Amino acid sequence: MSKRVKRAVKFLVLSAAGLGIISAVLFLWFARSPTTQLIDASGNALTAEGDLGGGREDVGGSLFREARALIKGKAFAAAKENLLQVVEASDRDGEACILLCDVSLELKEVDAAADYGLKAVELLPDSAAAHLSYAKALGAQIFSDMQGLTGMLSAMTRLGHFKEVVDRVIELDPEDTEARTMLVFYNMAPKPLGDIDRAIELCREIELRDPVTGKQLLAACYSRKKESERAIALLLGGIEEYPEEHGFRVALADIYGEQKRFDAADTEYEAARRGEKDQAYYRSLYAQARMRIVNEFEPARAVELLDEFIRDEPDGENLPSVAHALWRKGNALEQLEQKPAARESYEESLRLDPTLALARKSINDLGE
Repeated sequence: MSKRVKRAVKFLVLSAAGLGIISAVLFLWFARSPTTQLIDASGNALTAEGDLGGGREDVGGSLFREARALIKGKAFAAAKENLLQVVEASDRDGEACILLCDVSLELKEVDAAADYGLKAVELLPDSAAAHLSYAKALGAQIFSDMQGLTGMLSAMTRLGHFKEVVDRVIELDPEDTEARTMLVFYNMAPKPLGDIDRAIELCREIELRDPVTGKQLLAACYSRKKESERAIALLLGGIEEYPEEHGFRVALADIYGEQKRFDAADTEYEAARRGEKDQAYYRSLYAQARMRIVNEFEPARAVELLDEFIRDEPDGENLPSVAHALWRKGNALEQLEQKPAARESYEESLRLDPTLALARKSINDLGE
């Protein structure tokens, strides 16, 4: 599964459930599309000389090379400063805005990311990469708004535009899988917003281009349709056909956990950790702990699993953050009636990610 697809899956799995809550205000889809002033810090109009061509690696200039090196090293704040210099000093504003959009997302500056993404697509209207970055920024902005009741109306004003941008990615790049993945989860939302049959059609399209991702998404669709046995059969087939792809085992364990078949779930989670410490390994650690916390059994074991996750600080686009794992650990510690330790875990979570409302709420709920 490509990194881009994993990032899309990560965001949309988190956000899809919330979409149905606000379906009563779908008329807001037709709100006016956003606009932005295309000027740099000096007041000069941004330009769109060139395009991405063969990819970002082809973008010339030492500033771009330095920015890409900083991004590779995860020095996102420094990369952003570098890219702002590119906007000031070069005629490659379109490419710079794409990277600024991506970097701003990494820095959790979702409004800035959406602004840069919008600038990118206005400057490079025929660039699939620009539209893809913008779609991810819009998705993050929608998810951020939906964390509070007052932001839901704002989120709804962006949903129609979000879908238009994703559709444009596929139009510009018919072989795309990431934008299709976004649309799968969009259509997995309850009606009238979603259309599960359309989601299944998209899974079939993805499967032609990426069989592993397509099958896993299709299983998720069947699970959403309450066709669990069909999803299980598909995942078991995936395990047999792709034994090295442990993501099938994690997805299967998730279904078993939902069915309260905890022993069967544990068997699959642990089987997913028999290979290298890849994304499936750490997804299984987190999910196995989450299953215990949500169902309120063996919280001490949940703490052990999360401690390994937190200690290793896994870096992956389809993984919960360390901050989120610390919040979950706090949940388990509360179940163990270790409130001071739980508070410490929540506070560390919030220190790592000041935007994590779940951790802030948990601290408030603990009281004095």
